[in-house]
Amino acid sequence: MAVKSKVKIGYALGSGGARGLAHIGVLKVLEEQGIRPDVVAGTSMGAIVGALYSGGLTPGEIEKLALGLDWKKLVNLIDVTLPISGLLKGNRVVSLLKSIIGEITFSQLKCNFASVATNIINGEQVVLQDGSLIEAVRASISIPGIFTPVAIAGQYLVDGGLINTVPVSVCRDMGADYVIGINVIPRPGQAVCNPAKEQQYEACEIIESDEAGEKSGSVKLPVTHGVSLLARIEEMNDAIRLFVMSHRPRDDKGKLKRTLKSKSGKRPHLRSGSPRLADVLSQSLTITEYWIAAENLKGADLAISPDVGHVGFWQFYRAAEAIAAGEQAARLVLETNKLSVLSG
Repeated sequence: MAVKSKVKIGYALGSGGARGLAHIGVLKVLEEQGIRPDVVAGTSMGAIVGALYSGGLTPGEIEKLALGLDWKKLVNLIDVTLPISGLLKGNRVVSLLKSIIGEITFSQLKCNFASVATNIINGEQVVLQDGSLIEAVRASISIPGIFTPVAIAGQYLVDGGLINTVPVSVCRDMGADYVIGINVIPRPGQAVCNPAKEQQYEACEIIESDEAGEKSGSVKLPVTHGVSLLARIEEMNDAIRLFVMSHRPRDDKGKLKRTLKSKSGKRPHLRSGSPRLADVLSQSLTITEYWIAAENLKGADLAISPDVGHVGFWQFYRAAEAIAAGEQAARLVLETNKLSVLSG
């Protein structure tokens, strides 16, 4: 279906952590059908994919990039910060983004693009459309409690998903006549961590690391003599370990076991039997952003919601599954909707 559009098309790419890799699959299918946007607005992970796409990379090239990265070595992106306004400073994430798309500005993009963030001070939406593209994306992905806020023009900015999960309205403000909204936030009860389904939290968010990665990338917090900070630092250290590789059992040689099941065949139970900090943060975002996304999609002309509830918020190493889910959802929606409004 070759499409020559007479209307201005907008893509609203939503937030969702690793689930946001499904955007790549959706973009692939849309391009196959000859559909291309005039404007793109992205929130959080949607901002990353949107920036790459608007920068000139094809969906196929973005897919190769996502599948080629060694997500199991995310530990190398850890840069701990004290005092604590977030667990990670995000400088190494910025370096990674720069290595992929370069240190470019919005004016150098191939497509009109906007990155959506939230002003943590007054709770207002901030739409970034000029200046450093990398800084704008870094602001949009700043998950509260995980990444430190980004200071831009006197504002402290965090994850845009807090206020506009699927930025359909931003596409409208950018002049789009027809907006395709892509939501990757699953209904909270369908997310991977669900004790009601006898799943243990430790089994939900696994990020593996090889021995070399563990040794070279082990987290070492700054030395401090402040006794009052010890408990706080220990809590942060535990949270970081969970974020990068989870506490997985090891065999007699000290290597990570390939399964979470014990010799008895039962899954190991956590000491507390309750979700840890990273679980609480990611699930809190899922709950909040799901309902925001549902409202956002009401303003879209076409809504695509890939089934990525089986992919954990931090499970970037499951990129292939997320991308495939995006493709499947897009094909199904396009079969049902002929999009005659976009036909020339």
